Amino acid sequence: MYLIKAIVFVSAFYFGIAKSVEFDDDHDIGSRVVGGVDAKDGSAPYQVSLQKGKGRHNCGGAIIHPRFIVTAAHCLDGYKPKDYVIMAGTNKLSEGSVYFTPDKFIIHIRHNLPFYYNDIGLIRLKEEITFTDNIQPIEYEWREVPVDSEIKLTGWGRVKDGSIPDHLQEIQLTHISYEKCKEAHGKDVDYGHLCTYNKIGEGSCNGDSGGPLIYKGKLAAVVNFGVPCGVGYPDAHARIAYYHEWIRTNIANNE
Repeated sequence: MYLIKAIVFVSAFYFGIAKSVEFDDDHDIGSRVVGGVDAKDGSAPYQVSLQKGKGRHNCGGAIIHPRFIVTAAHCLDGYKPKDYVIMAGTNKLSEGSVYFTPDKFIIHIRHNLPFYYNDIGLIRLKEEITFTDNIQPIEYEWREVPVDSEIKLTGWGRVKDGSIPDHLQEIQLTHISYEKCKEAHGKDVDYGHLCTYNKIGEGSCNGDSGGPLIYKGKLAAVVNFGVPCGVGYPDAHARIAYYHEWIRTNIANNE
């Protein structure tokens, strides 16, 4: 699942003349890290797959607490906990999976007010996770990530040829300034977004929503929306430093 923003542009990002023409809010299912490589086994023990039935990957997420997963709100909006299972403990969709059952979704009260804003949510699990070498929580980053920093994105799903890889993919992206992102996306981004820029042929597409972006070993953002697919245009993500108090408060109130 991924929020797709359709854009018409001519060297748009470099010249600051991007023009937004339409939005596809069908929440197309998929999970593509275009131009990524196989993640090393055990390199992302916090990574989870939100599945609509075992084996049916729909979104990503990250373990931040024995009972809580953070993801994008649009991955949860319109669904009930019974619609999902949470897969963890492996880099492969086909083997080594451990499954958990959600019992509550917590969606930001101002999600989509306006559209694309506050796209963050929490999943509470029915039972606590027993942590192992392959299943671990990740600390989230409450400080601002410096502009031009490298950020790692991980996710499953469709790659360049359109197939869904069995193995978790990862890619290094560059954090760009809010001002540069605003030039590209206009009113669709606010200070709650962290934006990344990637080369043509690289980046997230048609999915990976809710998946983690990591800066120096800490969770910096979760995937929100972008322009498909690997066209050299900024993607926007929910910035954890902006939402960390919301996360802490809602975990405390729902434990």
